[in-house]
Amino acid sequence: MTVSFPSGCSMTVSATGLPYQHQAYYLTPVMAGGTVVATTPSGIQLGVSPYAGSGLSTSAKAITATFNTCPTKAASTTATGGGAIGLIFSGTVLFDAYEATNTVALGDNASYTFASTGCGGTTCTAAFIDPCNQHTTGGTGGSTWHYHGVPSCWTAVADGSSTSASHIIGIALDGYPIYGGYDVNGKAVDPSTLDACNGITSATPEFPSGAYHYVLPVNTTTKQSSINCYTGTVSATLSAEMKRLACKMPFLLADGNVRLPDGREVSRKEADAWMRMAMPEMEMASASGVKRGDGRRSSMSMPGM
Repeated sequence: MTVSFPSGCSMTVSATGLPYQHQAYYLTPVMAGGTVVATTPSGIQLGVSPYAGSGLSTSAKAITATFNTCPTKAASTTATGGGAIGLIFSGTVLFDAYEATNTVALGDNASYTFASTGCGGTTCTAAFIDPCNQHTTGGTGGSTWHYHGVPSCWTAVADGSSTSASHIIGIALDGYPIYGGYDVNGKAVDPSTLDACNGITSATPEFPSGAYHYVLPVNTTTKQSSINCYTGTVSATLSAEMKRLACKMPFLLADGNVRLPDGREVSRKEADAWMRMAMPEMEMASASGVKRGDGRRSSMSMPGM
């Protein structure tokens, strides 16, 4: 990651989008005909994908964005949308609390343990969202590595301890700083003390006299696990840039239907029509695998959000 300051109130950040830390295996959504090993509470069907060589390791999208570092509160809040809502200084982005299934991501996790020596022992455990509260759910360009809550692997580096006072770990699209879940005294922040956007005005190591900032609470699997709205104003240019990092692929659900990126649950026939329009190079397969634009079929994971 590189940082520059074009003016007194602007900061330009460039990052690779690669995760600071990752697991050897992940659970990712599968297409019909794939091997399902776990299903999330919302019904997303999952299979095992290795980080290396699966497309997960190459799905990161480079990030270059300029933020307003002199933010002011707007007359009213603005809801966060799908996709990136902030940048964590580990080099990857923060999403809001929700998956494309309209369920809270950290409350919609699943894991699977299997025999393998690939994790340094006799077994490996793969999860939809890893212990750092991050994931990417496919490798065909429809996904972005992202956090849905406090990036615990990174806060341990930024703070020097998992229970020390939280330092700045990122910046939201409206320019307000993002912190981990501990106050200036090293006490876990109670989510009930935060405003509707997960913000609070209080002392921090960087602002001992107090400043408004967002908090990502620890041990939280509710909608307050991430920022819910913007207190300040997000520029149209920055918003457009970050929308590029949104995930665009649908989820295959356990009931045979498909959840589209806009949250609608539709039949496979309707999903096929949506994909022909939105992604003409790929369509849903009625049989095993994916039918490509050239007519060939291949088995692959279905990325999502």
